Amino acid sequence: MRRIAAAFFVAMVGAMLGAPAALGAEPAEVTIASLSPGTAWYVYGAAIAEVLKKHLPPGSKVEVLPQAGGVGNAKLIGQGKANFGFSFALTNQWAFQGKHAYDRKLDMLRGVAGGMDTYYLAVLVRADAGIPSLADLKEKRGKIALGTLPVGTAGEYGTRNLLEVLGITYDEIRKAGGSVAHTGYPTMVTAMKDGRMNTIMAVITPAHPSITEIALQNEVRFLPLPPDIVAKMREKLNYEPQTMPAGMFRGMDRDVATVGYPTVFITRRDVPETLVYTVTKAIADNKEALVAAHKGLAKFDPAAAWKPELVGLPLHPGAERYYREKGWMK
Repeated sequence: MRRIAAAFFVAMVGAMLGAPAALGAEPAEVTIASLSPGTAWYVYGAAIAEVLKKHLPPGSKVEVLPQAGGVGNAKLIGQGKANFGFSFALTNQWAFQGKHAYDRKLDMLRGVAGGMDTYYLAVLVRADAGIPSLADLKEKRGKIALGTLPVGTAGEYGTRNLLEVLGITYDEIRKAGGSVAHTGYPTMVTAMKDGRMNTIMAVITPAHPSITEIALQNEVRFLPLPPDIVAKMREKLNYEPQTMPAGMFRGMDRDVATVGYPTVFITRRDVPETLVYTVTKAIADNKEALVAAHKGLAKFDPAAAWKPELVGLPLHPGAERYYREKGWMK
């Protein structure tokens, strides 16, 4: 009877402390797909890894992969090469339905936490580029020295989508005498500084490390998207209208109209419910620690992180259990 009472006491204490699994649980392996160093997602991943180390059973391993971005992470998770990762609400919809960047349905994907931040499609030009507006960018395509992320990433898809709506292609820029480089942020930082690049198109969040560096090193201008372009991006591709607030980066002296979408932490449906519950709880209960690592997470609202419009996927049962226990999801 004493053993039974002791076991009951341990279980009750674990429940009161929100313990996700019984004491002595097997170590877990968590692999988080993020993006390359110099990006916000890599910093997010490192911050979540530090939080998880304090919540997972002893002997657990947490690894942050410096790959593969807003489009590729869903594929990595779908292939079982990672069990968690960052994605976007918009690309989650594409992946689940098997369209645009995805040639098959990734209907095994599940949501953990949505609305972690807002990513904006930004068009950033050097002030001496002679491109004061988006209309000028189209007309002066021969003067463009464009930098964007590697082909197939969410940032590159955003660039391609915007150029398509503007009626421009990469080939047309090159044929007119301009250039297009698909590369990483470290190269963009250097190329913008030495003048080999004068335009960047990317999806960025507040306090983005590389964009912050570029804006500090150069006189830059952030080009707003006109209302008709915003409307077309929404109608054709489901981008949401967004506004980058004045002061987000040096050189941004007024609000900048654009489009965007929120970051989502995702998993796969066959990842154990207990592990997903633990990960969800660790993220939601430690917002302050995450924001301390990167202020791009400042507007993350754990109480709303389950909402379909912020996730773009069905929730994993482990995540749903946490949100219902908190009373946030009815």
